[in-house]
Amino acid sequence: MYAKSGDVEGACKVFNRMPQINEFTWTVMIQGLAESGFAIEALELFDKMDSRNPPNELMLSSILFACSHSGLVSRGLQYFRTFETKLNGSHYTCLVDMLSRAGRLEEAEELIESMPVEPEPYALAALLSGCQRHKNEELAEKTVKKLWRAAERDSGGYVMLSNLYASAGRWKDVLEVRKLMKEKGLKKNGGCSWIELKNQVHSFHSGDGAHSQSIEIYVVLDLLMYEMLPV
Repeated sequence: MYAKSGDVEGACKVFNRMPQINEFTWTVMIQGLAESGFAIEALELFDKMDSRNPPNELMLSSILFACSHSGLVSRGLQYFRTFETKLNGSHYTCLVDMLSRAGRLEEAEELIESMPVEPEPYALAALLSGCQRHKNEELAEKTVKKLWRAAERDSGGYVMLSNLYASAGRWKDVLEVRKLMKEKGLKKNGGCSWIELKNQVHSFHSGDGAHSQSIEIYVVLDLLMYEMLPV
């Protein structure tokens, strides 16, 4: 409960006071630390646990997530070599994400090609995101074609490629990608926001007019815009 709510300090206090710690408790604590940004602490706890019990799939996902989001590539590859025979498609996706974030795009591509299981669309999306972040247009073009075959009705890959072209000033290519999306009947998913008011959740999409009080909402927004105009 503490770990899931982000109260890592409270979770650690409860964990350290427990007379007996089982596999479930180890897993929840390691996952809570990893997802709350305490990568080093998650890995240290995992290493202590590993000498006593073999890790389960969720633990391995958590430590690879921790390595990916904290830039600990060498540590992540070390875990990969140690537990390679226990890894599934989700674990390989974490590794691809880790390498892609670090700019090691060729290694990420090689890992996808050598996977013993069919790569998940998320693995290709992680590589494509890395291409966008590190401005590798050539690899992005190759990856988006593979992503289209893996996730036929997903517009995300094309949106990433379009954004990559836009950041490079390749506006003709941006138009080509958007034209292709239109031909395939794909649309960019609109942004969504939500707010809880008096125990009720209200959601809003970009350009949305479906809310029961949308007229009043847009009137207030117009007033706010007017107030923000320079004098």
